[in-house]
Amino acid sequence: MQISVDVHNYMETLVGQVLAKPEFSEQFDHEQLADLACLALSQLRPVYIRHDIDFLSALPEERLVTLKEYAENAVAAAQTMVVDDRRKNRNDEIPVIFSKPKFDDDVELEWFEKPILSKDKK
Repeated sequence: MQISVDVHNYMETLVGQVLAKPEFSEQFDHEQLADLACLALSQLRPVYIRHDIDFLSALPEERLVTLKEYAENAVAAAQTMVVDDRRKNRNDEIPVIFSKPKFDDDVELEWFEKPILSKDKK
């Protein structure tokens, strides 16, 4: 099994459908569309599936409409970030300095780094 082939996030499909509309595909270049996709998908809860047809056949119509609205709202929110990109016309080069060059294995994980289920709850 290859996860990238056998399993995918259906929200990527919905965000892709929104970004394929002329209002986005004609206004933004490839790099900006990729930024829009990343920013939009970061706002959405993933819906991992194996086969679109099986998923869609079991999904109520109201839920599909809701998921599409979520995707459209996330892209609209991301659009404002790309249009107002603070990185444009920057003439100052600020060096990146890492305060802790080595990763400390003893540091407690952040909430988003912790597994949802612990090993104890099998």
